[in-house]
Amino acid sequence: MLVKILYLIDRLFVRFFFFLIWLFGATIFFGAMDHYLRQKDFLFLATLCFPVLAVLFGFSALLYNRSRAFQPGPVQRRSLYAAERALQSTVLFALGLGSGAIIATIIVQLNLLAGDDESQSKLLLIFFIPIMLILSSFGTFFFSFRAISHGMIKRVSTREMLRKIR
Repeated sequence: MLVKILYLIDRLFVRFFFFLIWLFGATIFFGAMDHYLRQKDFLFLATLCFPVLAVLFGFSALLYNRSRAFQPGPVQRRSLYAAERALQSTVLFALGLGSGAIIATIIVQLNLLAGDDESQSKLLLIFFIPIMLILSSFGTFFFSFRAISHGMIKRVSTREMLRKIR
């Protein structure tokens, strides 16, 4: 019974760890997007987003190839699930990036950014859907990492860490 409780605590700890990584990464990326949208630097925003899209494509392909390297079984299924989640995150990110680019092009072409700061802030609310697509993409991507990290992340006691260092 105690072993089951410790196992559940460890799994909860791992879930909390991945949630914190997702939260901090999404906060940083959202802050960068907010900064570039307020500065109206759409080109710099694109130079931030396109490398992330390339990384997402690369990881989904890498995870798919990783799953094919394993023998049929739970590890291969988990890796295929992670590859599928990574591909879903890539599609969500591409949809968010594409819709944001379309909205930014319309705003620039129609010159809708002229006016006071309050009207510009309200106008930037139309970027809500692309930003939510991109943030949900990050969440889906971290689900894929959590799927392949099953059993790889565990707590290590100080005594065991010192023993491994020696």
